[in-house]
Amino acid sequence: MFNMKITFLVPPPIDGKIPERVSGCAYLLYYVPNIFILSAAAVLEKEGYRIRYVETTIKKWDRRRFLTFLGDDLSDIYCFYSVNLSRQTDILALKDIRKIRNTVPVIFFGPAPSDRPIEFIADENTYVVRGEPEYSMLELINSLKNRSKIIDIKSVSFRDNGEIIHTHNRKPIEDLDILPFPARHLIEERNVYYNPKLGRRPFTAVCTSRGCSYRCTYCVPSSLSFSRELEYKHHAGRKPPVRKRSPENVIEEFTLLKLQGYRAVNVQDDQFVWGEERTVKICEGIRNLGIIWGCSARSDHLNETIVRAMASAHCKFIDLGVESFDQRILDYIRKDIDVKKHEEAINLVKRYGISAKINIMLGASPLETMTTIKKNIREVKRLKVDQVMYNIANPFPGTEFYQVAKENKLFVYGDYRPVDVAKKANITYPHLSNTDLEKAARRANFTFFLTPRFILKNVRRLGSLDSLKAMVRKLL
Repeated sequence: MFNMKITFLVPPPIDGKIPERVSGCAYLLYYVPNIFILSAAAVLEKEGYRIRYVETTIKKWDRRRFLTFLGDDLSDIYCFYSVNLSRQTDILALKDIRKIRNTVPVIFFGPAPSDRPIEFIADENTYVVRGEPEYSMLELINSLKNRSKIIDIKSVSFRDNGEIIHTHNRKPIEDLDILPFPARHLIEERNVYYNPKLGRRPFTAVCTSRGCSYRCTYCVPSSLSFSRELEYKHHAGRKPPVRKRSPENVIEEFTLLKLQGYRAVNVQDDQFVWGEERTVKICEGIRNLGIIWGCSARSDHLNETIVRAMASAHCKFIDLGVESFDQRILDYIRKDIDVKKHEEAINLVKRYGISAKINIMLGASPLETMTTIKKNIREVKRLKVDQVMYNIANPFPGTEFYQVAKENKLFVYGDYRPVDVAKKANITYPHLSNTDLEKAARRANFTFFLTPRFILKNVRRLGSLDSLKAMVRKLL
């Protein structure tokens, strides 16, 4: 029975807007391969299971085509990686499966079911794997295959005789090097995946660490880190420790990617730079592969030795979570950083020819005003930032910001609602309404994206004015 067929599904969105499931906090701008799904799939495949990965959004399937697929398909188990933005879509897909495939087992994993498993457990053939999925999912599927008890499997939620059972939490995986590399061969159309900040195909993603040790009140890190963080907080009352792959293991994966023909990589870590020695060693090990890449990093983790090594290893961009150029706001949201570090990091990164891409978040604090928003716009212009994204803070379930918004009745709709954070506000303050925030975000993005400097630079990078227009249209 090790011949069981397991299908990981990304169903068609119910409203036409495609949830982005890797970062997990916005709608899709461009396709990034979900290596968190592919990592879980690789563990199952290694154990002898037959695995399929069907991403209907890339195939451009509508719901009718999806229903036809379900009618023809003979998978033994379906798995959904769910984020807050995809919850309704995935639950509708479960209902479709129940109509067509009856009692076939369905497994949900990802941050939304990890945080609120009860919402996903519709019946006794639906299961939730909470937190890090790899080994809990393997044990659950082995149990379903063997018809053995589930109660001893950690970090699983299920229904038994009408009662919902939440088993004890599993500790985070200690040694990430023992995990097989993501099963990228399951991807059917790899050239669809793309990152305009890198501009090359084939493109993929790599995760060299899991977790973040900082305490930002608003933060939704990568969707996998958020899953493990939610699970750990619910059961241990604190954030899980950061786990890092060894430089040798990271270099081995990059070397394999080179052999597989990949030319561009996004490092999907919450933040890539965990110490000078490790970072430099990775950079030296991948330098001669010729793969271009980008990553996220905290401004206060960068120094000249690190940035020089990253530049020599073909790093093309660094995402810096600036959030605000106002120190009072940074202190309020517990960013734990001196605002001066942002300016130093931006200048350092640019000096070595790496694109400085920063994120500014509007409305994460009641200290936000039109004055602080205008200050952000001025600082971006003064520092000649290469790329910037202005988003409106949305209090995600599971964050401290959510609790604050709920207690102070800041939600526009009474509670969390999935919105496009580049365009829509889900919060309102007495002195700064949701409409004010939406207008400010739109104005700030227009101010940046329509400057001659940005247009000229990105037409060269993207190859044509039409490509640039398409990118900006999605953002605005």
